[in-house]
Amino acid sequence: MAKHPEVNHVSLVDIVQRIAGSNSSNRIIAIDGPAGAGKTTLANRIANGFSGTVHTVHMDDLYDGWVNSLTPQLSRVLVNQIAQPVSQGKSFGYRRFDWFNRRFGEIETFSAPELLILEGVGSGQRALGRFLLELIWIDIDDDTGLNRVLNRDGEFLRSEMLIWQHRQSVHFEEENTRDRATLRLDGKLFI
Repeated sequence: MAKHPEVNHVSLVDIVQRIAGSNSSNRIIAIDGPAGAGKTTLANRIANGFSGTVHTVHMDDLYDGWVNSLTPQLSRVLVNQIAQPVSQGKSFGYRRFDWFNRRFGEIETFSAPELLILEGVGSGQRALGRFLLELIWIDIDDDTGLNRVLNRDGEFLRSEMLIWQHRQSVHFEEENTRDRATLRLDGKLFI
């Protein structure tokens, strides 16, 4: 993963051109940052702006619930079942977590896309570094992020989200995610 200078005001067109114009055979990007930063919004915009086939993996689909979310098992799934096969142009698969029934579903298999977008907290972890073309970090303050999530998903999540904000902070510090990013963006620009 090549290092680039910090960029705070970059257009969607610039991001898509940067990805499309890369000579790298790795067309996997990660969009990481705190909950409510705008990661899904940016992932959707990149996917819609990219001219080839795109598959987006949402980290919420891979977490084993709230408590067992950012674990070594998640890292193994990301590397062995998703990033490694895609980087070799092979099909890949994973099981989505059913948050209502609190269990994983059957494995789903996908053809290797021209661009794979990993989006969500934990998508930019070190274990994936060798596979990533770009690691995009989106900054957002805790209060704004929390309010966005609660407005989107419901006030009933407040206690879980307050615990989650602590978990994600510990994860980001351990992984040094923000400092390893190749692009850093202001999350207030994505909603």
